[in-house]
Amino acid sequence: MTTPITMWWIKRDARLADSSALCAALASGLPVLPVFCVEPSITTANDFSVMHWHAQRQAIWHLRQRLKKLNADLFIGHGEAAEVFEQLHSKWNVKAIFAHEEIGNGLTFDRDRAVTAWCQQHGISYQEVPQCSVRRGGVNRDRFGRMWQQRIVETQPLPEPTEFPQSTELRQFAAKSNFAPMTFPSTKELWQPVSEPDAQRTLTDFLTRRGRWYRGGISSPNTAFTAGSRLSVHLAWGTISVRSVWHQTQARLKELGSEDDRWRKSLEAFTSRLHWRDHFTQRLESEPAMEFHGIHPAYANMPYENHPKLLAAWAEGRTGYPMVDAVMRCLAATGFANFRMRAMVVSFACHVLHLDWRFIHPHLACVFRDYDPGIHLSQLQMQAGVVGWNPVRVYNPMKQLEDWDSEARFVKAWLPELRDVAAERILNIDDDPVTGYPAPIVPFGPRTQAMKELLYGLRNSSEAKALTPAVYARHGSRRPPSTRTTRVKIKKPDPQLRLFDLSEPEA
Repeated sequence: MTTPITMWWIKRDARLADSSALCAALASGLPVLPVFCVEPSITTANDFSVMHWHAQRQAIWHLRQRLKKLNADLFIGHGEAAEVFEQLHSKWNVKAIFAHEEIGNGLTFDRDRAVTAWCQQHGISYQEVPQCSVRRGGVNRDRFGRMWQQRIVETQPLPEPTEFPQSTELRQFAAKSNFAPMTFPSTKELWQPVSEPDAQRTLTDFLTRRGRWYRGGISSPNTAFTAGSRLSVHLAWGTISVRSVWHQTQARLKELGSEDDRWRKSLEAFTSRLHWRDHFTQRLESEPAMEFHGIHPAYANMPYENHPKLLAAWAEGRTGYPMVDAVMRCLAATGFANFRMRAMVVSFACHVLHLDWRFIHPHLACVFRDYDPGIHLSQLQMQAGVVGWNPVRVYNPMKQLEDWDSEARFVKAWLPELRDVAAERILNIDDDPVTGYPAPIVPFGPRTQAMKELLYGLRNSSEAKALTPAVYARHGSRRPPSTRTTRVKIKKPDPQLRLFDLSEPEA
């Protein structure tokens, strides 16, 4: 008789520590087969890139090495998930499948529903386990804080297993599977490593050394490479959990006490962003169609130009705006840019080049090594100004250059054609063009003014005013607004904080 087994289906959760799906599979009492599927529908999608594939393969490879130390192995299947499971079930008599609740794009949503249908057809128990505070099927926004409290604050991270129930036959079967050979570009040397050990090392380094400069340091593209947590890529691919990061940060805050005000404020600011991460992801879970449609119906027919020439110039870093071009080239090479710079390039694309947020979505998704659909799609709409209640933020690239890269260090690192040009001239490049560097592809002032008039005209329309309360009730934050806003700028960064260094992209 075919041996009955339980499957742990690995998606974006390549880790042993604080893995609710893994722990549930281990509790089944049956031999456990970890399974990862290489799904053509996902790997060929327009929001999936070689940068993502490298990250996921790297995470799975390291997970496999950790499992081998527990005298176990994982199976790598090639094909759509339900197809792979059909093949495994014919050999091993799958009794149950455990996986985490993935809040992904439309493809993964359809894939999960197909697996659910397949399990029902075969009488197999299928359980998806939450790994953050986002609630499947949407949630009343007034209850979101409660979910965060229950799942993150009040629940301790689950320990990683010390043994793994897997027979010799099952382990030998899994060991025969592998990834297909693939050559990655030389630029992979600039890509941040993605694995569970790397995630923990990055968090420890942040909490004990780099994190002191988080507050204020994350705004500059120079300092963000080191002052930022650099955990976004690990949270995106599941090599560490939000819950684990939150609890380790709280332990560090207790250890620090109240002696170092800068450390405390930095880690408190970081903790609040963990909460915001789930808040934005909940939007996609509550409204999966937001990948294709804006969450506010009044902005559905925005008259964007969507000119392919402008899209290409923006994507390739050839707009004639140094800060925009440097960020886009940095993203293409490293997969990383800080939040302010990401917001700026989205704002520039939508407000200056008049490109639809859906038009720029695939390219940005592909060059973000930490691409997470819930964060990405929410922020695209917010920075495009089509949410309906947030202020319309139009980032002036020349002002951002003056504020955050006044010595043009970041710009020169990524725009070799400006490397020998004085910083002062770069700051005034509109008045003093540089041979070999393109003139601005479109004028900033008139284009932004036209877009702001359009956006605010829609916001003040009777249709928008009638719809906004319902949209806000579904997607808005319930956190009370602050009575004051503190803005921290570092035009001359603290000398103790290492600046961006091309030779150390992953520090």
